[in-house]
Amino acid sequence: AARAAGARRAAGAMVLTVTGAYWDAQLATQRVAALDTGLAAARAHAGRAAAMRDQGLVSGLDARLARLRVAQLDAQRVTVQADAENALAALATLLALPDSVIVKPTDPLTVDSSDALPPAGDLSGRGDLQGLQLGSRAASLGVRRAWAAQLPSLAAFADVGQHSPRRPFGPGSSDWTIGVAIVWRPFPGLAGVGAVARARAEHDAAQARLEAGERQARLELAQAQRFHSAALRRMAVSRDARAEAAQALEQARLRYRTGTAPITELLDVQAALTNADLDLLAARHDVLVARAFLDFATGVNDR
Repeated sequence: AARAAGARRAAGAMVLTVTGAYWDAQLATQRVAALDTGLAAARAHAGRAAAMRDQGLVSGLDARLARLRVAQLDAQRVTVQADAENALAALATLLALPDSVIVKPTDPLTVDSSDALPPAGDLSGRGDLQGLQLGSRAASLGVRRAWAAQLPSLAAFADVGQHSPRRPFGPGSSDWTIGVAIVWRPFPGLAGVGAVARARAEHDAAQARLEAGERQARLELAQAQRFHSAALRRMAVSRDARAEAAQALEQARLRYRTGTAPITELLDVQAALTNADLDLLAARHDVLVARAFLDFATGVNDR
């Protein structure tokens, strides 16, 4: 039973590993999409700067700076695209899928209301603790077994004898014996005392492992809860920052169109919006991963 409990814990660990790999792959693909959006906006800015240069409203430096920003984003996208391909390959390897299968994450990188709820602290579903509890129980029974081996044992016996000079089962004299005996070996008593002491030591060790496992489980749960709370706070901050960056971009566009701000201001604000999108994606990813760690800490997927 303890081995079966350990196998359930191993299953929960595999669920955690695959869940983390899935959200890593989804984050990497969403980062590519966010950079594509930023690239499209940067190209639009470069086109607008070129048009205004042709009209004599700005110098050629604006168009060059815009094209430089496009090149920087393009180079960043190449790296992020490679990260996404590696993350998808790692997920396919965990799932034991052949190379011919194309993995495409479909669950959105969003956080629903249930992820904001305070997590439960029940640790009874953890397979590792169940295994330690069973081990302590077995060691306790081992002490009882060692004590029982020192007690006298009760034995019953019976014997029937048949005597005939003619044939084996012919008529003749017969006798029978029946009795009860108590068997006790007092001289190996010191060895029995040692066996009881050894069984007690094994029980104490098993109990110490159980107590250490429970303390470690409570520590892991507290760490997962803090990680989850911090990820929720970071997501809220990232969401507000993204909204501020979007409003700032509208103002920067208006200022550039009216000639009251240089192209560098517009490009910087556009970069800030792209970075805010990336930060928000990372924050959502962290919330989902933290939720998976909470499930692992409480043994939700130990089965």
